Parts: sequence; structure tokens; C-alpha cells
Amino acid sequence: MGANNTDNSTAAEVRSPVRTTSYIPRKSPAAEIRRPVQASTSYTIREVRGVTRAEWDGWLRASPGGGHVLQSYEWGEFKRRLGWKPIRLILEKDGKVVGLGQFLTYNTAPVPGVLMYCTKGPWLPWDDEVAIRTFFGDVRAIASREGAHTVKIEPEVPEQNEDAKALLGDTGFRKARYDLNLKCTLVVDLSLPEEDQLARMKGKTRYNVRLAARKGVEVVEPEFEEGWETFYEWMKATSERKEDYILRRSRDYLFSVMRAMHDAGQGHLFIAKHKGMPLAGMYIFTFGKKYWYMYGASSDKKRNLKPNYLLQWEVMRWAKQRGLTHYDMVGVPKPEELHESSSLWNVYKFKEGFGGEIADSLGCFDLPVKRARAAAWYKFEPVYYRLYYKLKNNVFY
Repeated sequence: MGANNTDNSTAAEVRSPVRTTSYIPRKSPAAEIRRPVQASTSYTIREVRGVTRAEWDGWLRASPGGGHVLQSYEWGEFKRRLGWKPIRLILEKDGKVVGLGQFLTYNTAPVPGVLMYCTKGPWLPWDDEVAIRTFFGDVRAIASREGAHTVKIEPEVPEQNEDAKALLGDTGFRKARYDLNLKCTLVVDLSLPEEDQLARMKGKTRYNVRLAARKGVEVVEPEFEEGWETFYEWMKATSERKEDYILRRSRDYLFSVMRAMHDAGQGHLFIAKHKGMPLAGMYIFTFGKKYWYMYGASSDKKRNLKPNYLLQWEVMRWAKQRGLTHYDMVGVPKPEELHESSSLWNVYKFKEGFGGEIADSLGCFDLPVKRARAAAWYKFEPVYYRLYYKLKNNVFY
């Protein structure tokens, strides 16, 4: 898919000065256990304009942790078509990119200014205090230049990383009111041989996978146009049938996002069938060595054949054959909410059967840039989200 980028700047344009940065860390709750800061370390921060998809995604794949699809070039371009402006920043050390963040800005009128949101990022060397302080020091300056009142980040840093939390607090961030994307997920390691992968599943899950295969259920990746309409009708029907399945996005949005990511080679729709009858579907995003379970739905036909179980397993096999090693099942209850009364309990019980492990990240943090406007936005934020949904039949982010 072609990029919708009209800026004539080059990727090498320097938007922030090259700096040699020395910091003496201030005392914080985790100061005693952080490694010492090396005063000689220097970093360069650049905003890259006119960067190609191959360049950006290559840096993202090579970043610490391997990045997230919602930090990919294609995601930024998709959101641009919805009124968001991507700002892409790289952190360099000795001429090598060692971290990056794609920030999306959106005008928050009637609150003056813009929100600057780094969806599922940034991806940085979080164990290097100088790198983090340098990066966010320049983020603050760029946010001010862009007229941002608030910078919102969503790093996939483990919740138990007290050093990172202390460092964010020390640089001015505070825990956001909302986690815009679910912070707790379930991750399946796909690096194991297939037999070991099956052995890690819960007994009931493994039985249902084999039952579906034995009964003749098959999984296919249809042409997008061929399978999407059926899949969307299932999504609507599932939202009406299940209390824990809420369809918050409009039909137009869902078609656009799935079409855009499919055309970019980063989105795939799979359908489970029995004797030619479609029964269940799932849509995944892919990036680097990872894939994400973004959407799933099923019909109410032949549910005794357990098509959803074989669907998950066959997509895992498809991913393994292509060298993917990390499966993010996206969205399970937080550890403190892991009980039967949780709205995500049934989702969790299904997903945990496939042998993954819970991964709880920090979630969203906010950095107030323009204090008065940031305070106004914080107060107005819940109302803004509700009004946006009512007017556009879509969630804000």
C-alpha cells in the first residue's frame, strides 16, 4: 500500500540537536537498584520525515523487544487517513538506531492543542537511564513545538519493572486514567516443536483441537473480499449473543483497518469450515516475528465440532511455518481481576488452554506538557471519549 506522505523532507533531517547528555539520577524509589549512569554516553534524537516503510519497519524490528504492529509504518499511515498525524522519532547511539517511537497527534478541540499518543510504544533500551531521559527530554520539546498539551505513552514494559516506573515518574509521567489498549495479555511461545506445543495445552483444549480435525473441520485463508462480509456478520451476531463480546468499532472502520493491513501484508483472515460451510473466523495482525489475535467471531452452527479450537491451532502452525515465534492473544483480565466475575473470564479460560503465559505491561502513562491545558484535558477526557463515540460511532483511539 502506498504511503500518503506529502512531506518533502528527507529521512536524515535533524529536528533536534545532536547532544552529548550527562545525567546524575535524582533519588527515586528504585534508585538503589538501578545501574550507574555513565556520564560519557551520548545519544542523538531525530524526527525522520520522508522515511520509507522499509526503513522504519526495519528499525522497529531491530528495536529492543522487536516492536509492535501498532508502531509499524502502515499503522501510522492508516491512522493518518483518520485525522491523526504520525511523528516518527528515532534514538541513535554512535550512528546506530537503538530505539524509536511513533507518536500520533490529534486535535482535541474544544480543549486547545493536541494529544500526542505513542500507541504500544515507544520501544527503547529501558535498562539505560541516560537513553530514556534523553529520549523523553526531546519528546517533551517536540510535543511543545507541535502544540501538544499531553503526551500519552503505552510501553510494553513489564508491570513488575519498578525501575522503569520510577524513571517515568522522575521524568514527569503519571499513570493515565485509562489504559486505552488492554495492558494484560496472554503470550504463546511458538518456538517449540509442534508436539511440545500440543503438550503444553490444557487437556480439554488439546482434545477439542483433535476432535475438530477428526470431524473434518478445515481452516483456510480466503480472498479478503470473499471472507470479510461473512466474518463481519458473525461479529455482529456474536456481539448480540455474548455479553462479554462488545463491538465498539463501526463497520466502515473494521473494513478499512482489515483491508489496509491485509493489503500491506500485515493482516490475515482465516476461516474454519466443515463440508464447505463457514463456521468461525479470526483476523490477525503480523509484524516481524510476532502476530496478534485482533478479531474473532463464529456462527452458531455446528458448534459441537469445536471449530474455534482447530482454527487457533492451524493459525499457530501457519505462523510457525513462516518463522513467527511470538503469539500475542491480546486481552485477558488483569491479575487482580482474574476471577469468575470478570467480564473477560470466559475469554481468558479459552485462551489459557493454548499454553500461553500472562504478560502484564505498564499500560498508559501521561506527560503533561502545557500544565493548564493538560489539566483541562484530564478533566474533560471521559466526556470527550463519550461524545466522540456518540458522534462518530467509533472509539477515539
